[in-house]
Amino acid sequence: MKTQDRPISFLLNLQTHLQSEKVATMIDIVSIYWVKILATLLIFIALIILFVRSANDKSNISGAELVQRELDKLNDNYAVFCNVVIHLERGMSQIPYVVVSPYGVFVVACCYHVGKISGQKNDREWRIKATGIDERILNPLWENRKYVNALEKKLNQSLPFIPLVVFTHAKLIDDFGLVAVDISRLQKFFSSHTNVLIGQSDQKSVIAILKE
Repeated sequence: MKTQDRPISFLLNLQTHLQSEKVATMIDIVSIYWVKILATLLIFIALIILFVRSANDKSNISGAELVQRELDKLNDNYAVFCNVVIHLERGMSQIPYVVVSPYGVFVVACCYHVGKISGQKNDREWRIKATGIDERILNPLWENRKYVNALEKKLNQSLPFIPLVVFTHAKLIDDFGLVAVDISRLQKFFSSHTNVLIGQSDQKSVIAILKE
C-alpha cells in the first residue's frame, strides 16, 4: 500500500468504527426503551389480575358477611345487634343490624342484589339490571323507614334514629341520598357522625332492651 493511502484507509476505518459504535448505541437505547415498555406492561397486567381477583373474592363472599366484617371494625363506642325482631303491620320482621352509639341509633338495612341499580329515592320501586336480569325491587329506603318506626315503638324512647341502607354487590347509578351507601363507604358513613346525641344511661337502656 502506498504511503499516501494510509491516512485515507485510517479515516475510512475510523468512520466505519464510529458508525458501528453509533449503531450499537442506538441498539442499546432501543433495547432499554423496549425493556421499559415491557416492564410497564407487566406491571399493568399484574394490577389488572389483582383487581380481578379482589373483585372475585368480594363476589364470593356473602353480602351479610361483608357487612358483618365492616361492623366488626367499629370501636367500643358502638354496640352492634343483628336480626333484631320487630313488629310490623303485617306481622313480625327482623332488622338486619342495629348499631347503638353515642352518636345515634343506626338502623341498618342491607341490599344484597347484584347489578346496576337506578331510580329516584322517592320512587316506590327501583330498577336493577345485570347479565340476564332486568327487574324491579321495592325501594329499600322505604322499607328501612318501616324498620325505624317499628324500632322506635319497640324502644319506646325519643332517640336520634339514623337510617342506613348498605349495598354489598350492586352499583348505584343514581343519587339515592346520603343514607344509601356502597359497602366500601360504610366506615366513612359511621365516622361522619361525630356529635354526641345519646347519653350513657340511654345507651344502656337501649342495649338492655335489644338484649332481651
